[in-house]
Amino acid sequence: MKLMCKPVIAMILMANLFGVYWTPEIPTPGGEITIYYNTIEGTLANNTNPVYIHIGHSGWQGVDDYAMTYEPSLGNGWWSFVYPIAEDAETIDFVFTDLLDNWDNNGGFGIDWHISLNYYWTPFSPGPNSSVEVLLNGTENPGSIVWTVNDGSGFDVPIENYRPVGTTEIGDLPWSLGSVGSWVSSPLSYDDDSQVAELGPFNLGEQIVESIKFAILWEDGTWDAGSNGQILFYDISMDYEIGVDDPNVIFIAPTPENGTEVSPPITINAVGNAVAVEFWLNGEIIGLDNTLPFSTVWSPIDGAFGDYTIVTRAVGENDRVSFSFLDYTIPYEVIDNPVPAGISDGLNMDGNQITIALYAPDKEFVSVKGSWNTAFPNGELMYLSGDTLWWYETTLENGQYNYQYNIEGLKNLADPWSKDVNWVDPNAGWESGYYGHAKTVFTVGQTDYSWTDEDFTRPAQNEAVIYELHIGDFAADSESHGTFNDVTTAIQEGYFDNLGVNAIELMPVNEFEGGYSWGYDSTFPMAPESSYGTPDDLKNLINTAHEHDIAVLIDVVFNHLWGSSPLFQLYQPADNYEYEDHDYSNCPYFSNALSDWGYKLNHWSPRTRKFTDDVLFTWVNDYHADGFRFDYTPGVGWDSQSEFGATHYSNMLDWIDPTLILIAEEDNANQVNITGFDSGWDYSYHHTLFANIVAVNHEGHWWGDMDDMVNHIDAFSQGYNDHTGQLIYSESHDEGRIVHEATVYQGDSEAMAYSKSLLGAAVMLTSEGTPMLYHGQEFGQNGTSHEGEHISPQPLQWENLDTETGGALFNKYANLIDLRKNSDALKGHQTEFKFQNSQDKSLVYWRVSGDDKVVVIANFDSQTHYLDVEFPHGGEWYNVIDETVINIESNWYGGFQANAHSAYVFSLPPEESCVLGDVSGDGAINVLDVVQVVNYVLNVIEFNDDQICSADMNVDGTINVLDIVTLVNYILNN
Repeated sequence: MKLMCKPVIAMILMANLFGVYWTPEIPTPGGEITIYYNTIEGTLANNTNPVYIHIGHSGWQGVDDYAMTYEPSLGNGWWSFVYPIAEDAETIDFVFTDLLDNWDNNGGFGIDWHISLNYYWTPFSPGPNSSVEVLLNGTENPGSIVWTVNDGSGFDVPIENYRPVGTTEIGDLPWSLGSVGSWVSSPLSYDDDSQVAELGPFNLGEQIVESIKFAILWEDGTWDAGSNGQILFYDISMDYEIGVDDPNVIFIAPTPENGTEVSPPITINAVGNAVAVEFWLNGEIIGLDNTLPFSTVWSPIDGAFGDYTIVTRAVGENDRVSFSFLDYTIPYEVIDNPVPAGISDGLNMDGNQITIALYAPDKEFVSVKGSWNTAFPNGELMYLSGDTLWWYETTLENGQYNYQYNIEGLKNLADPWSKDVNWVDPNAGWESGYYGHAKTVFTVGQTDYSWTDEDFTRPAQNEAVIYELHIGDFAADSESHGTFNDVTTAIQEGYFDNLGVNAIELMPVNEFEGGYSWGYDSTFPMAPESSYGTPDDLKNLINTAHEHDIAVLIDVVFNHLWGSSPLFQLYQPADNYEYEDHDYSNCPYFSNALSDWGYKLNHWSPRTRKFTDDVLFTWVNDYHADGFRFDYTPGVGWDSQSEFGATHYSNMLDWIDPTLILIAEEDNANQVNITGFDSGWDYSYHHTLFANIVAVNHEGHWWGDMDDMVNHIDAFSQGYNDHTGQLIYSESHDEGRIVHEATVYQGDSEAMAYSKSLLGAAVMLTSEGTPMLYHGQEFGQNGTSHEGEHISPQPLQWENLDTETGGALFNKYANLIDLRKNSDALKGHQTEFKFQNSQDKSLVYWRVSGDDKVVVIANFDSQTHYLDVEFPHGGEWYNVIDETVINIESNWYGGFQANAHSAYVFSLPPEESCVLGDVSGDGAINVLDVVQVVNYVLNVIEFNDDQICSADMNVDGTINVLDIVTLVNYILNN
């Protein structure tokens, strides 16, 4: 903890703690307020110019952005803005920005700054001898003040001596409070027209308070909130300026200049006009003296090093209290020690023995700051093995722990090899994006997850139907994003069984900044996103999928990592995100190259290859992943020697387990053919299909160009050696929703949009390649996630399934998927094109494998066409989509009516699973069958599945007296 010793005025102390202050301290409606902001203390870049204030009133009404005025006379980095307060304003609400999507909103997403015009406290910046009186004017509802204090190491409950009578600790808090820290609730009492709470005074060394944060909870259980529903927080900053009536004690040893380097044991001397002086360090008293000079000797724990702050608590003859602060440094000594054999990067656990290793060349020192060694404020120094590997070992009892690395005293980072992360802003409570907030989490003595998927077999590539899914959107609502458990529940309830997909591709689930993202801002590639759930929650999802014969693929991002990634921050100047400033000469992980997304990994570095290998092994070994979709493989790179890049990763995985499903996000048939990848995203297939479905010219492909469509249905014409080599799709996260495109941009009705969606699905699921759906398209998901350059949530519209049209669309998708998985013709590699007419925008083709044949008719035109369609032979043909049967005398169907924007898929009729009435299975329907049904209804005998099917005469899913009557009538009439 570091506090300013001698601030010029109270407001400047507040500014140094928060980088924000305002005058007057208690503004009034109709007046003016000047708000000051400091870029050095705040989270905006130091060189931001100009700084803008995003400001409004009364719960973000009348919001606008205003350029602030630079104020060099106040010091480096200061800006100001004069705001005229509306006459009816109740609060002033503001944050700071550069208008480039960078924000400083009081340490967290959704906290922001709020100045109440009805609530205030006196004194505005209290000292240690003052109680704080919080007053609420203009309120009639009784309530309480819910508050927490920051002692420099995060927010926690105030000690008993600081609490008014009736204060209780409070749990079950809203997320925005609960993750900040621990809170207490103190009652408000009435004083004339105001409600009042008196806190403090805050004058004990046990807890030296830097600031107080409070919110208001009304008696009816509601929170004081703005018009947007956001709970309003207020911050009170403490002032430790020594007044004329206060005892004044100064340090004389160690040397009073802050930052003095000393060696233990440390003699501390102070002089001044006090009757007694206590010496405090991190909330622990280390000495007490009541004679001049005031003195104590402190012997820090062995291994302590770094910056410390000694605090004197002086008591005067008048019983007033003052605090003085002295910063000093204990030097460090790095010990060279060979790392034990078998130690891997990151956390190693052998029972209760813990070893942590970090590969970080050219660092002066690295220490481990763990939840178990808080006696070392700067962590315990790691050994150095050679000149590159830092390592640390200890023994811990069973329990949960967290840690960070202290990198040369400049920044604290979580472990790049983290497999679980707690990444919450300690001040705001929301999922954070600041690298310094992330902590690696692990549990000693935890029972391993119990897998039950040993009998699971992955689908072969030619049988796979992939379902791309975003965890956050899958089961989201207006209040919250989806979780791993939501998807697990859907699997257990049979949603995917009913749809028929046998592989789920999860969009990146690695820990990312904040609580919502598509995951391509990869930060901790081995740790599941904590807003989705725990590592065991994800394992349970995968295990449950395997129990339902569904493979799970993980979307991995290796072109880049995000700026908050500890792997990047290891060699990046503190709070600097300019890629040119990175220490590439010593960094073994990143390339000095501009990237459209994050910061480029150098996959031609052995250490980057090692890191990426470890990521892949983690998902395969720890999570039983069935394969991967590699995001943007052109950025990863290809290597003809198979030593580095995407070539190495795919070949390695294919060698380890050839059944893994490996997908490259690249339209590059040659690289799929010569590496371990099974398929690649065929962009041109999508663009061709999309152009013809939606009836537009798209990405160089033309509506109605059937030659183009034929070339893309045939995988071999695209250069693939295997017909499953092209990953094909009509929708994905990168492209627009068909229903949205059709209704919003083409002006189609919902019925026509659904018909276009089904047209695309029919062609895609009968084309050569590996088919993929994007979640929600099976029931007509409408809308878009793309808002300019930004991605916004798009919760799935599950209510569509409750409509007649949405439910019907789902069933038709399910029928096509079932055919895709079970038809030898569609699993095979032979396609015969029978008719293509670009003028009519129509196409007929067969998929063939021996006696199994599938006929596909597609009309992409906006007009109905009557086509002469060749079938393999006459007889009955089953329309898979509509579940109807046609009967043709020859192998030609003359004048087949192909409606606008429609597809038809015909196969041989499915074999009858049972004959209604023939319960005995003897080929005849007679009294014997009636007797068996009667005995079944009376629970005398049991039926197998075929008998149940045959006995259900009215096909209502139950067998009862009605079925007996129906069967008897059938026998009597036949």
